[in-house]
Amino acid sequence: MLRAFITLSKTLNLTKACDELKTTRQTVRRHINDLERIKGQPLFVVENREYSMTPFGKASVADAETILRHIETWSGQSQVTKQSSQWLEVSSYLDPDGREFFSQQQPMFRLASNGLPIMKTALGAWGMAQTQIEDPAMADVRPYLVIYRKGVNGWVFVEVGKSSAYAKWFGWAWSKSAIGKLMQEDNVGDDFNEFISGAYSRIYGEGGVRLDHLYAYLPKEDSDEVIPVSFQRLLMGCVFPDGTPGLGVLVLITNDIEIDALESVDVPGVPQELVMDFEL
Repeated sequence: MLRAFITLSKTLNLTKACDELKTTRQTVRRHINDLERIKGQPLFVVENREYSMTPFGKASVADAETILRHIETWSGQSQVTKQSSQWLEVSSYLDPDGREFFSQQQPMFRLASNGLPIMKTALGAWGMAQTQIEDPAMADVRPYLVIYRKGVNGWVFVEVGKSSAYAKWFGWAWSKSAIGKLMQEDNVGDDFNEFISGAYSRIYGEGGVRLDHLYAYLPKEDSDEVIPVSFQRLLMGCVFPDGTPGLGVLVLITNDIEIDALESVDVPGVPQELVMDFEL
């Protein structure tokens, strides 16, 4: 039921949804009807065979995606593996080519004690701004951030800082074209997007902060070749002037990461010319 709902919410076209799900129109309709009966409210409005979402349907997509992802992870259908270590999340992901990606959440006190200088500055600015993204206290760190809103169908790029790791990795011209697009439009697959952005929803909803160390393989600029990269990532729940929530993401490409799973594994480091080593 959840997969039918999520797919139809993205396509708003019954035929396309059936093609993606490889099932019949009757099955999708039945799943939607069953889900609407369970929830007690309509999720879609159908007029002249065209689908649109009700306000309740739009508000339900994010929760449905989270529940489905948890089910897939628990049942082994997803390539993303998650576990907890001392209440901190540890994730791994095996891509179709057999490359393994790792993510390990870090305690926030580690940032205060031996964190990278720009991370400390960003956290301090976020606190001084009281989460307000347009507050003057955030001005110095904004060029290093990628800022998202959460739309009905996923994470939308609102702003890509010219000095951000995103711009450094993919190139400034390409990064500017990402504004207004969905993160999912990179066509890297649901499992990879879950690995990269699985923590976003919690911080987005709670307005808190989170520090992660990650090791991944990513294409650089317009090349299809993937390159190993390690980075630290600070997630900051923010608020726009209209009161709606946003998410500020500060990523620093660095070889200074602590991931338990890599302690006994020999993996390539990041080339020095790509390392982001600076202070504000």
